Amino acid sequence: MSRPPVIIIGMHRSGTSLLTRVLQQAGFFMGTGASRNEEAAFTNAVNAWLFREASATWDRPESVDWLLADEALRPWLLDYMRDMIEGPASLRFLGIRRGLRGWGLAKQSTPWGWKDPRNTFTLPLWLELFPDARVLHIVRHGADVAASLRSRRSEVFDQRRARYRKYRPAHRLDPFAPRRRGFAPQVRCGTLEGGLELWAQYVARARQHVRALDERALEISYESLLAAPKDTLDQALQFCDCPLDTERLAMTAATFRPDRAHAWHRDPELRAFAERHHKTLQAQGYDAHPPTSPIPAPLSP
Repeated sequence: MSRPPVIIIGMHRSGTSLLTRVLQQAGFFMGTGASRNEEAAFTNAVNAWLFREASATWDRPESVDWLLADEALRPWLLDYMRDMIEGPASLRFLGIRRGLRGWGLAKQSTPWGWKDPRNTFTLPLWLELFPDARVLHIVRHGADVAASLRSRRSEVFDQRRARYRKYRPAHRLDPFAPRRRGFAPQVRCGTLEGGLELWAQYVARARQHVRALDERALEISYESLLAAPKDTLDQALQFCDCPLDTERLAMTAATFRPDRAHAWHRDPELRAFAERHHKTLQAQGYDAHPPTSPIPAPLSP
């Protein structure tokens, strides 16, 4: 008896990796060849292909909407995606052991799914292939996400700049230059304003899906995951049809750090930033003042 997948969506740096690690501990299958962000290589490759078709990047996802609206192109995208998920390419997700039971993602009989923030924009295509799929969305305060994006980009910039300095003579004499990936990609995320704007795009789109899918979708917040981990994880595990191990759930919940929720309000720069952009935050259910509750406002009907 086959099971539809649970597709995990949400903005980058919002706690999706933390959540998916817990799901996998409970037996939720998320594909082989996972990255350090707990994302399966195969589904990542499919989403990356779709983004390339749209001339989009994860920090510039707008043109995916043009891809979805192209009525002449869309059937061909779906046809190729269907061939991939039903054919031998699916072994890259399933692995040899599961693949021996038969090719095709749709033949899974245990709880399964995948995580990729780009699902937030490519979801309409995935839902045509898996019409009974469910969607799990995790959301985090925009000031914390913007700060995390800026910090990550700064780290990458420092690392690549140092490496370039070290090997600069070789780069200078390279007759096939340019061959570098770049010094600091995702320039949009180099500022808090750019990161917050991107966060608002992802959250607004994800919530459109959540509203449209109704009972087939669940939204949880990063803040509630840290402040009330047992109850939040219990809800997520039941939604994903994962067997509930009370003892393991309690042990996992005990490792979470509630102090990491709403970290922005302990930073003067981020507090001032949140105050300046309170309308953007409030539009997605978050406040610009130190929190009195770890859980953002519920979705409006």
